[in-house]
Amino acid sequence: MRKLISLTLALCLCLGLTACAGAGGENGGDQDVFTTDLSAFYDDMFSTIFPDPNNAPSMSEVTGDYLDQLYPGLSEVETTQCLVYAPMITAVAYEIALVEVADAADVQTVQDIFQARIDSQVEGGAFYPGTVEAWQNDSEIVVRGNCVCLFVGAEKDDMVAAFNAL
Repeated sequence: MRKLISLTLALCLCLGLTACAGAGGENGGDQDVFTTDLSAFYDDMFSTIFPDPNNAPSMSEVTGDYLDQLYPGLSEVETTQCLVYAPMITAVAYEIALVEVADAADVQTVQDIFQARIDSQVEGGAFYPGTVEAWQNDSEIVVRGNCVCLFVGAEKDDMVAAFNAL
């Protein structure tokens, strides 16, 4: 009787795994397959949150050596999209990093790189007490599919909500 129950359970498990594997094709099912134009998202999100350019933080795109300084290891990850924006003045606690990795296995690596950025700012990289506090309280890493985003700033909740609404 035990052998029959074990065999039946094993058969059910195999059928369940087979059904799950075949449900969504090559991507392993419909597990939050997500892709978007991150540059267009940034432009729309930023202009929505800061409709008056005179009251918006002055952000510039971070590339090359400066990107490697702020986010060590990020340039070694294969990405399909990688946009990082930082303020021109370091006393301003705003930063937006939007990354889509080519391989889902790299999502955790990018999360770790973003967390290391937050930690470095909290542990002395941000020079002013208000800036350190902002990195502690107003930063969030969001993952959706192969996209990993870091939002830092007083409007962090609005930024996260805009991304989650996509």
